[in-house]
Amino acid sequence: MVPAMFKNRHPFRARLFLVTGILLVIASCNSSSDPATPTQNEPPPGNQTNPPDAPAFVVVVAGDDDSGDIQNTISWTRDPDATGYTVYWDNAPGVTTNSSIVVPTASGTTYVVHSGVDVLAGNSYFYRVQAESADGASALSDEAAGTPQSSITNNALNDVAWNGTDRLVAVGDSGVILASPNATADAWIDVAAADVAQQLTGVTWEGVNSQFLIVGAGSVVLSGDGSTWTQQDLGNLPGAVNLQDVKWLGDRYIAVGNNGAILTSNIDGSIWAAQDAGEIVANTAFNAVAASDNIIVVVGSNGTILTSNDAVAWSEQPTRTNNDLNDITWDGSQFVVVGSNDTILTSPDGVVWTSHLPGTADINFVAVTQWDAGLPATPVVAAVGSSGTFVIYPNADPGALVHTGTNAQLDGLAWVADGIGNPYFVMVGHDGTVLSAQVP
Repeated sequence: MVPAMFKNRHPFRARLFLVTGILLVIASCNSSSDPATPTQNEPPPGNQTNPPDAPAFVVVVAGDDDSGDIQNTISWTRDPDATGYTVYWDNAPGVTTNSSIVVPTASGTTYVVHSGVDVLAGNSYFYRVQAESADGASALSDEAAGTPQSSITNNALNDVAWNGTDRLVAVGDSGVILASPNATADAWIDVAAADVAQQLTGVTWEGVNSQFLIVGAGSVVLSGDGSTWTQQDLGNLPGAVNLQDVKWLGDRYIAVGNNGAILTSNIDGSIWAAQDAGEIVANTAFNAVAASDNIIVVVGSNGTILTSNDAVAWSEQPTRTNNDLNDITWDGSQFVVVGSNDTILTSPDGVVWTSHLPGTADINFVAVTQWDAGLPATPVVAAVGSSGTFVIYPNADPGALVHTGTNAQLDGLAWVADGIGNPYFVMVGHDGTVLSAQVP
């Protein structure tokens, strides 16, 4: 009952108090009966946005392609939830969403090519990629950079090597020899020897003699500085010797080539002798050689693999493939072999071999290398081949395919460390193609 003094003296105020009290009771009941009911400013959990993750494994392949275009190709791993991507760029580190845009792309795209008036040889460019979906945009990817450099030849480049400090050397058809101080900003220069006009197929660097050594069609060419070259006489060897690859064994070189050719040298590569691998492989094209501390392995056409402990006595190993084997590397724990028709083989000892799936189709792998050399990282293995193929970690299944922005065949591959120990891979190939890519 309402007291008489309120009823008689303030009827409006009494009614106001009564209504306010009822509303407070109703609000209290609603709050306690369903505490999980969202407010107007908090959407139900089922309607929460879920933007895609930031793109991963962003790699920039820099250089000029087989058409001579200066470009950077930016690729990344596709997120199935993304409906598109935007690639931001700048000519200085610190790319943001306020930076310039290369191009917005569709959901199935995993790379873009940055070229034209914005991209000049010798300049560095920096990139970040953002994924988008109906639920919003991702954070920006880690920053990646590329510094395109231009080739100065249209001849095929077959191999490339680095001296560990300040010099790259690439070799190719018609006696082409190019040199560059590093893999990023400085232009290539022509350092070919006037008396070397034949095809050059392999080049290596070793630190005992501190010299580059090049092999090719009947040639062994030496240089201590990567600029001036001396051709060695192979006239003491029977027949024409077309060499494909050469490696340092710690106290001498070993070179391999067509028609079952296996040559070994003295310590400085000035004197060479032929080794007999047997009649069974006399007509085999040997394409590459590598060595661990315990064994030397030679690979060649029709799935041929030979092993030796001394480079004199050789044994043939079964591989269960007839595909041509084009290159081999030792990554510190296993040999990795690549070849035609997507062939990738690994072996810890050169005797027992395992086949792997590269995650590519109809690729002829031509070259393989690894980043190790005592640097503080798990070895990074990469391979290149036909149609501009570049695969990182090919000894894994399936490996990571990186777009290069070219369809030219890539024939040579080397790693180069930057000033803080990060690896660059340098690739060379047909039509004078020269590319580089830093591994994230």
